[in-house]
This record gives sequence, structure tokens and C-alpha cells, in this order.
Amino acid sequence: MGSAPKLFISYSWSTPEHEQWVVDLATELVNSGVDVVFDKWALREGHDSIAFMEKMVTDQSINKVIIVCDKAYAVKADDRRSGVGTETQIISPEVYARQDQSKFVAVIAERDEGGKPFLPTYFRLASAPATTTSTPASISRSLGYQSSRSS
Repeated sequence: MGSAPKLFISYSWSTPEHEQWVVDLATELVNSGVDVVFDKWALREGHDSIAFMEKMVTDQSINKVIIVCDKAYAVKADDRRSGVGTETQIISPEVYARQDQSKFVAVIAERDEGGKPFLPTYFRLASAPATTTSTPASISRSLGYQSSRSS
């Protein structure tokens, strides 16, 4: 039996409700048999947050990076602010350099009033894949992971 797929979640600490939604997504992925690398579970006070973020590209066992895109994430990424800005500096060269960009997948968590998804500029320019499903279970399924929980 092969090892579980491993996935890193990149997101913005936008609001408590958004953070809980991301926790629910991470939990759903774990229930689907995915090994999730998630700051709220793995990064402890005093740990090197930059080294943690770099794992998304340096750890060869990480198969996918989910980028949870809301307005706050897009703004911080484009402005290179906070942890999202640091992650953008790590992710964007990888997204541009890859022929197969399927490792990086945007999860659209918010759209503007015209229905356009909030995406960082580097992601829009690279034409990397995005999923627009709105619930943690449907996102898990769209990535090819099926929950082991009974319905």
C-alpha cells in the first residue's frame, strides 16, 4: 500500500470564520486519508515559520499545495505582506517555472461583487488550476480525495 498523499495549505488569517472554514477543509482532507501540513497543527510558537513555509517547495513528499484564495489573501500576496507575502515569494517562482502546474491549486473562497474570484496576480498569470467548489467535502472530492467518514 502506498503512502498517503501529502498536502500543504496556504491561506490568510482573514477572519475567525474564514480560519474555521480552513480548519474544516483540513479536517475533511485528513478524513479523506490525506497527510495535511497545516500551520495550526504543525507550527508551534518559537518554530521557524519561514522554514515551515518553505516546506511546500522543499519537501519532495508534498504532492499538492492548496492556496485558499479570498480577498485578504490576494491583497497580501500582491503586496508581499505578512506570512502570505512570504509564501508568495516562495510559491510564485515555482508556479512560473513548472511545466506541470498541478501541484498548486487555488481554492476560491471568495469572489468580488461581479463574481470574479480573488486570485493573486502570479496565479492568474500562470493559468494554474483552480477549484471553485465551496464546501470542504466538495473540495476534497474535486482534488480526488474521498472521505472515509460515512455520510
